[in-house]
Amino acid sequence: MLWILFVILLLALLWLFCSLPHLPTRSMSDFEGWDYAHRGLWDAYRPENSLTAFRRAVQSGFGIELDVQLTTDGELAVFHDDSLDRMCGVRKLLSDCTLAELRGYPLLDTPETIPTLPEVLRTVDGAVPLIVELKQGPRSKELCRKVDLLLQRYPGTACIESFDPRIVRWFRKNRPQRIRGQLTAFPTRRSVCSKSPKTLLLGLMVCNVLSRPDFVAQEAATDRNPFFRAMHLLGAHTVAWTVRSQAQMDSLRSRYDLQIFDSFVPGENATDEVEREPSET
Repeated sequence: MLWILFVILLLALLWLFCSLPHLPTRSMSDFEGWDYAHRGLWDAYRPENSLTAFRRAVQSGFGIELDVQLTTDGELAVFHDDSLDRMCGVRKLLSDCTLAELRGYPLLDTPETIPTLPEVLRTVDGAVPLIVELKQGPRSKELCRKVDLLLQRYPGTACIESFDPRIVRWFRKNRPQRIRGQLTAFPTRRSVCSKSPKTLLLGLMVCNVLSRPDFVAQEAATDRNPFFRAMHLLGAHTVAWTVRSQAQMDSLRSRYDLQIFDSFVPGENATDEVEREPSET
């Protein structure tokens, strides 16, 4: 019996060591007090991750969450999906396209095309804080270096986040003063049985041993992860994504430091809901 208790205690201590966030806890006061428009304040007329969606977010007084990945010629494209199919109607991977090619593909049949990170930074110009998600890929170190160089020169407030703990670790090692966040996923029976154990490890928070994040971000629809809740007790700031109604936002307000939203405009009585499948940030 004693050896069982010893093993349980040992496993608990091991989990605690692996899951610890950045300590001592750093202030995120520059990011608090804002709600964050998921891929900009988009709607049926302004595509997600477009300059018009970012301008609308700034004009409406919301922070912005956006996605960044590399084109084949090394440019920083602000775009979420791996494929251009959903947003541009083209069955190509963004990573296989040059920036010049992307300029020829309109977003959802609008005049907008996929912007670059430098264009977005010039558009926002420090007016609101940014949460910059770096997408996973085989050229993550190049992506980290290029994003870091731009953010160093940017006069506004910006932090980074990623599902890939190696990306978050890069900033821990090379730009430790930058606020960094680890995106997580709730561990379910499906993730345990799937061929991708990383989802399980992220949900258990043990990848924090690599990234030591300042904040952890979890999908709001799976607000029952005890490991995620433990992060708050250990000192990590908490972020909810993606909140899709005012009622949900209000209910989560006391449990999360920041919220990333889409499909409605916080504070408005009438909302134009946008049909969308739940997806990663």
